[in-house]
Amino acid sequence: MTYLIRATVISRAGELIDELGGDSGTLLRAHGIDPPAIEDFNCYVRYEDAAAVLGHAARSFDCPDFGLRVGSRQGIAALGPLGVILRNAETVGDAVDAVCRLLRNLAPADTAHLQRRPTSAVYSFSTILRNDFDRRQMVEKSQSLAMQAFRVMIGPTFTPRRVTFTHGQFAPMTAYHDVFGCAVDFGCGENAIHLASSDLTREIGDRDATALRLAEDYLSRMRPEVALAEHVRDVTRRLLLVGPATLNAVAHTVSVHERTLQRELAAEGTGFEEILDGLRRTMAWELAATGMSAAQISRALGYAEQSSFSRACRRWFGEPPRSLLRRRRGQRPDAPAGDAPQ
Repeated sequence: MTYLIRATVISRAGELIDELGGDSGTLLRAHGIDPPAIEDFNCYVRYEDAAAVLGHAARSFDCPDFGLRVGSRQGIAALGPLGVILRNAETVGDAVDAVCRLLRNLAPADTAHLQRRPTSAVYSFSTILRNDFDRRQMVEKSQSLAMQAFRVMIGPTFTPRRVTFTHGQFAPMTAYHDVFGCAVDFGCGENAIHLASSDLTREIGDRDATALRLAEDYLSRMRPEVALAEHVRDVTRRLLLVGPATLNAVAHTVSVHERTLQRELAAEGTGFEEILDGLRRTMAWELAATGMSAAQISRALGYAEQSSFSRACRRWFGEPPRSLLRRRRGQRPDAPAGDAPQ
């Protein structure tokens, strides 16, 4: 499914490309994006094209923290009406609640969630972009921008208690510390910024109630159509990272009964087992290049027995795990190949 998003999702990326010695115009046009569009909130681009710009730049200029840098340069004006809400809600908690509720109306591939605890709170973000490397860049860009938003609302010295990412570390730790100013952990269950519950009760000064109402009304009228299969795919991928990804667990996470979920997926021409198999194939291809053993990959994919992984590997790639690992050794996890998962 194709998702359109405001081109400002990658605002300021062009200037960073040029600073790194590249030609922003050429790179952006290579992904079908008109260079002036990324600074114009009224322009739309394909979300996967915007993410591909981040991934392309990160690779081409040996800049693994490209997404982090772009997010740090963006102001909340890049968020359009969401930025208006952040500046004009009554409290920080009210602002974040509204963003979580309305984000998918503006960016249908993205989901944000705020979990309140007795003495802490967790703001998490996820996106259903398919390309793993590009998705990581977009997630880091988005969480870096979220930090700018928190500092606008709470104060320039705000520092989270902790930051987590579902993916592995691929930029120097100093790059993450420069952005977040706190401990950053990888390979976790969610892309999250952890803060104190007292941060949410802070009042936002100089607020404009009329501007807030107009922004919320504008976003509430937007009703993008989003395929359930895409959200199931994202939830299943995240569950696989931390443990079993069963139909029951996925249905619970998306708040749909198992039978209803299966019926709606069938109406979209797919099914849970098909989605799970496709994700395992993609992850097997990526993990085979990381140095993990076949037994480790089998466990990471949620197989109860390694023999099940071996049969799946032969079906996916026409070769046993040992042969796949030998062939993939030394390649990038995201390196393209003729039989790489699409």
